[in-house]
Amino acid sequence: MEKFKIKSITLQDADFLFKLMNHPLLMSKLNETPTTKQDWVEAVLSWENDSDENGYIIWDDKKQIGWFAFNGLLSDDKVPYLKMAVLLPEYHNKGIGTLVLTKLLSIIREKGFTSVRLITNQDNLNAQKCYQKCGFQIIDNIENKMRDNTIVKRCIMECKL
Repeated sequence: MEKFKIKSITLQDADFLFKLMNHPLLMSKLNETPTTKQDWVEAVLSWENDSDENGYIIWDDKKQIGWFAFNGLLSDDKVPYLKMAVLLPEYHNKGIGTLVLTKLLSIIREKGFTSVRLITNQDNLNAQKCYQKCGFQIIDNIENKMRDNTIVKRCIMECKL
């Protein structure tokens, strides 16, 4: 993990988030629609004042390579969600996601949470393998209507901390 750094999101990360989340392969895997840089500036500004969310940029030396984020930190049930876990494609399948997520789950545990949930596509087997290595288990299968009106089969996973 010493090669990779985890830093809280700042306004300076908006350009990276814009490029990351408009990457064609990632948009396809995440069922995302195109966004503008201004969308990301506004998002980061809103997160700065939202104690229900924590976002992290993953760095490889001096290069931003990914974004992980939690929300639901103030939820009544005290079960936050991993709302985003994405790395640039050239960093996939190298164990980096598992390393980063393990560290972030440790941070969440230190804040007093006893479990974390996430939702991922049922056909995203690589992501599911990463999550399972970190202790997540599938607890339910659902269908979600996405922004582009497609219906996607997804699973809810949970990790007891």
